Amino acid sequence: MSSVTLELDKVAPFLIKLYEIVSSPASDYLICWSEMGDSFRIIDRTKFAQDVLPLYFKHDNLRSFIRQLNIYGFQRVPNASGRDRTMEFQHPMFTRNGVRNLKEIKRGNQPKKTEAEEAMEASIDGDGGEGPPAKKARHDYSVFKTDVARLQKNLDAFEADLKEHTMQVQLKLAYILSALDDSAFDTPLAAAEQVDTGGPQNLAAMHVQQPIVAPMR
Repeated sequence: MSSVTLELDKVAPFLIKLYEIVSSPASDYLICWSEMGDSFRIIDRTKFAQDVLPLYFKHDNLRSFIRQLNIYGFQRVPNASGRDRTMEFQHPMFTRNGVRNLKEIKRGNQPKKTEAEEAMEASIDGDGGEGPPAKKARHDYSVFKTDVARLQKNLDAFEADLKEHTMQVQLKLAYILSALDDSAFDTPLAAAEQVDTGGPQNLAAMHVQQPIVAPMR
C-alpha cells in the first residue's frame, strides 16, 4: 500500500470527493482548477448541482455543498469584475499538486455567516442554482404522481359525463326532428291546400250540388 493511500485514510471523505470532482477532466466545463492550481472554480452553478453533485453525494444541494466548504475552512475568492457568475474557492492546503496536504485540512465549527456569505447564498437561491435535497425531491415527486393520478381520474369521469350528455342531446334532437316531420301535414295551411286542390272528384261533387234554375220567360 502506497504512502499516499495511507495518508488518504486520514482525510475526510468530503475532501477526497472534492479533490476527485475538481481534478476530473470530464467535468472541467462545470468545475475545474484555476490556472495556478491553488483554487478551484464552479463555472455553471445549476448544471454543477444537477449533473455532478449527485454522482458523489446523496443530494444535489449546492448550498449544502458550499456549507461543507465553509466548515473545512475554504474561503470564497472575490470576483474582481463583479459580472462573472463563476464561483471560486481556495484553501492553503487544497491545491492541484498537493494531495498529500489534504490530511492537514481539519473540520471546524461552522463560523457565523458574514454578510458576504449571506449575499452569496441569496444569489444562489435567486439563480436557481441549488436543487432540493434528494429526499425532499423524492417526496415531491411522489406527491406529484398522486396529483396526476387524481387529475386523470377526474378527467376520465368528466369524459364519461360528457359522452352521456352528448348522447342525450343527440336523442333529443332526433326526437324533435321526427316530431317536426310528422306535424308537417297537420298545419292549417296544408289542410287548406288539400281543400283547394282536392282534384276533379271534389269539383264534380260541388257541380252536382248546385241547384238548377229555370230561365225566365
